[in-house]
Amino acid sequence: MHFISKFAALIARILISPLFILAGLGKFLDLAGTDQYIQSTGLPAGLAVPAATFEVVLGLCLLLGLFTRLSAILLAGFCIITGLVFHNAWGDPIQQAMFLKNLAVAGGLIMVFSYGNVAHGLDRMRGKRDRERELREREIAEQRARETALKNGEFDVATRPGE
Repeated sequence: MHFISKFAALIARILISPLFILAGLGKFLDLAGTDQYIQSTGLPAGLAVPAATFEVVLGLCLLLGLFTRLSAILLAGFCIITGLVFHNAWGDPIQQAMFLKNLAVAGGLIMVFSYGNVAHGLDRMRGKRDRERELREREIAEQRARETALKNGEFDVATRPGE
């Protein structure tokens, strides 16, 4: 991936994430009002805290680049579902704009999903650390196998003494 694409993906993550973090925090600040609004659509009570937690946690994951692909696809689904449930008054221009906003954000999140864990994210650092650990473990296993072969008098062409 070219530098500009990696940079654009980073900027996209940073620009999309505050939408969810701030929306979730807003829900936490008015749990009763949020729960009442959720119930007004016919959904059961008690969904305000899970919804707020979902938005804040996954928004932070997206911002930090942690579980980037999973966070992006879950948030995209959340946008589509909430758009259909909460912004379905098609005759109201405000609700129509809110629905289209949800679809646009879902599209951006699907783009983040397609790029996955690009540079400048915790996913990338975690993956690099895992690859380095696997390489060290493989080198240790190979060294142990050579030492065992030497002890048992088994040599290959590369390690036979005197040749």
